[in-house]
Amino acid sequence: MKKPYISKIRVYPVKSLDPIEVNKAEIGIHSLRYDREFAMVADDRRYVNAKRTGRVNQLKATYDLPNQRIFLSHRDGGEINDFELRENNKALEKYLEDFFDMKLTLYHRTKGELMDIPKASSITIVSEASLQSLHQDFSDHTLEDLRLRFRANIEIGGVDPYWEEKLFGEQGIGFRFLVGNVEMIGVSPRARCNVPPRDPFTGETDKTFVKTMLESRSKSLPTDSLLSNYGSLYHLTVNTFVPESEKGKIITVGDEIEIIEPVRLQ
Repeated sequence: MKKPYISKIRVYPVKSLDPIEVNKAEIGIHSLRYDREFAMVADDRRYVNAKRTGRVNQLKATYDLPNQRIFLSHRDGGEINDFELRENNKALEKYLEDFFDMKLTLYHRTKGELMDIPKASSITIVSEASLQSLHQDFSDHTLEDLRLRFRANIEIGGVDPYWEEKLFGEQGIGFRFLVGNVEMIGVSPRARCNVPPRDPFTGETDKTFVKTMLESRSKSLPTDSLLSNYGSLYHLTVNTFVPESEKGKIITVGDEIEIIEPVRLQ
């Protein structure tokens, strides 16, 4: 029987903007290299993200990461603007300020500081089967649409729906596991916010999304699920911690995943 394996890897160079899909990724410090290394921060010190404004979803971003370039345009078309992706790039910041109609600064951090849950959640994981299970109840959305709503880093193949939730235990208990030769610790399920209900291309909110997701999760909950210990079923993907000792290692599409042992979380 084939072991669970990585079927997709995605990194999100600028927090809340589009991802890039890769065949392999280097482990950074408490993150994948390039993942959420940049973030847009407004003058009130809050992130400019999809929690704050659906306008984020209307900005299209593509990347040339080896050459530190970002290409930005309106989602519905128009001129593609090419910028060096770095801090203190006034031309890039001016473009973003004009697009969002607010003052902001582009921050660059390389130690996982810009993650939603810094350090404690280095990488998020979901199984392909989980997304497919949800997709049955969101037939008006594509599978890719759902991927963009939940923004996981690693997608797992070769497993049943919600298998990834075996990577955490009761509250305070995680599981040590290997992805290829990279050690990770599953910490907890990821509680969702107001981002998944937003259309990933228009930013419009689907007021029925949460209800439909809760119904879907309820009827497809594995018999051994511990999710009820975490309150609402409005969870998807698993938070994982990656020790600094793993920095520089590589994960690759096709790498097998092996659960090792439970651990008590500090």
